Amino acid sequence: MRKRGKVISMLLFAALLCCPAAWSQEEAPAMVKGKTGVTLATPVDRVMCADEGIAVDGYDLISYREPGGPVAGNPDYSADHAGFTYLFSSAENLTTFLDDPERYVPSYHGFCAVTLALGRVVCPDSTNFVIQGDRLFLFEVTGFTNGRTLWNTDPATFRGKADRNFGSLTIQ
Repeated sequence: MRKRGKVISMLLFAALLCCPAAWSQEEAPAMVKGKTGVTLATPVDRVMCADEGIAVDGYDLISYREPGGPVAGNPDYSADHAGFTYLFSSAENLTTFLDDPERYVPSYHGFCAVTLALGRVVCPDSTNFVIQGDRLFLFEVTGFTNGRTLWNTDPATFRGKADRNFGSLTIQ
């Protein structure tokens, strides 16, 4: 059964890698959950995924690295950093964040990492994540495609593409 699942995953991966090249940037489908994705050529509002200025849907950034995380933050424990407001579930977690915020903030301003690698800017599901190399990456889920599952098939390649694409964005 594992072998069959791996074969199916590899076929889906191959299809997703091959098909986007056939689409123009305007036609490329976005993995979207309630928000519209945009092409790399479109200027991006840095806080487009931060509803009412609250990043990562209000989840406590420290809790992503704890068993059972992430958990919802509390507005009583908030911090502003680099134009985003983050909520924390406790004073202790807030202090931990303030001691080293760059360690905890999500990569790519919280945009979906895999769709960024594939040439689109999309808001993720903030509970769909992975921590790799001490970086927090967030992913979208749409239809039968889980961005995290796709990312995990080749994280180094996806990360390189996402890093390059993020560097090419015009961020407002």
